[in-house]
Amino acid sequence: MKSRYLSALLIAAAGLSGAASLSSIPVFAQEHAAVEERGSAATRSAVIAAIDAYRTAVVKADRAGLDTAFHPDLSYGHTDGAVLSKVEQIDRTLAPGKRFTAVDIADAKVRSYGNVAYVTASWTFHLSKDDGTTSTARLSGLDVWTKGPRGWQLIARQLTRPAQ
Repeated sequence: MKSRYLSALLIAAAGLSGAASLSSIPVFAQEHAAVEERGSAATRSAVIAAIDAYRTAVVKADRAGLDTAFHPDLSYGHTDGAVLSKVEQIDRTLAPGKRFTAVDIADAKVRSYGNVAYVTASWTFHLSKDDGTTSTARLSGLDVWTKGPRGWQLIARQLTRPAQ
């Protein structure tokens, strides 16, 4: 039902008229469809290797590793609403008084289009604080990775709490 309303809203907003224009907009979008991977196995492997390098840099608190993993134009969206630049995200990751003991990824789906790859996944961030407390954050995310002279780098991420 939501799909009908969304399609109608899109048509109205675009000011489209005529049957030919309407045929390009789907009337019924499939909701909750599984994401299918797209692209070559080699590209998938290279993107997953870049993700693993990022995870290692987080756990090792490796500033140089994070600098390599993050594209200069990084936009990193957090569940608290903060959207951080590359420098801000590195500083937040390496903030004193806490450290990540592990970063787990599950259900990663890679869709690549040339030098851009979209990755959907479930993330678990394990955190330990200097006061002895620990916490775990389970999040869903959409990453955008781009391939340039420094290899695959994260250029955009949006994390969200998973639906119940």
